[in-house]
Amino acid sequence: MTFERIADDLRQQIRDGELRPGQLLPTQSQLMQTYKASSLTVQKAIRLLRNEGWVIARQGRGTFVTRSADFEDAFEKVAGDLQQQIYTGTLAPGARLPAREVLAEHYAVPLNVVTNAISLLAGNFLLRYPGELPGDEVYVRDWDDHGFATQLIHGRLVRKIRDGSLARGARVTVDDVVDTIGGDPESADQALTFLALEGRMKKAHQRNGSMVYVVVGGEFGTEVPVAVQPVDESDEASTALQKEFPAAGVADLAYKLERALERIEELEERVERLEGRDAD
Repeated sequence: MTFERIADDLRQQIRDGELRPGQLLPTQSQLMQTYKASSLTVQKAIRLLRNEGWVIARQGRGTFVTRSADFEDAFEKVAGDLQQQIYTGTLAPGARLPAREVLAEHYAVPLNVVTNAISLLAGNFLLRYPGELPGDEVYVRDWDDHGFATQLIHGRLVRKIRDGSLARGARVTVDDVVDTIGGDPESADQALTFLALEGRMKKAHQRNGSMVYVVVGGEFGTEVPVAVQPVDESDEASTALQKEFPAAGVADLAYKLERALERIEELEERVERLEGRDAD
């Protein structure tokens, strides 16, 4: 039997309830015997069902009929792993992502899970499409994208705080961030400001009058107070802002607002060009 016919038969068994959600699919050897098919044919049939979302593979355990909870787990796995690859530099700024089919095969998930994970990261300004609409080509954003640079610096600093590379009480300046992580001073300063709003850092003045950020802690609500030099009055405004808005969402809100404003400007320019053509 061809792999499409094997997939059709297994798909119908799932529809009829003969294979129930969460149930382990017969092994490859059992399927080869049942359908009198080669190993390659059975593998292609299972891959097709996996890409369509009918089954999901679990490493070392086998292939299972998909449950609704599996999609959520798989989605979080793909989106979280890709995000960490961007933050750690495994996926460098400007790099092209592997094809969706390759990612689906790598993570053993349906194609729509990969597509949704990519859409989420694109909406959070970590990934971009070359055109205006989502296509086959997807890239990590570049350093010259201010929103991306700010978020990337923020994410890498959070990792350093959590793994102890930036210990509690360590002092960091904008220049330090640019030299060790990259980006421009404006993006570095904004990322540090977000960390202060989140309670991971506190602003303080150095003796020469310049601003320095002191590491306070790594997780929300678990920070241990650190003695720092008096801060200027601008910190009072930051404290008030932190009370008004949930700290964990401030950075993401700022990125999305900035991107929305840029999009509005682009649309306004298009409208002006179209009006100009009509006038001609």
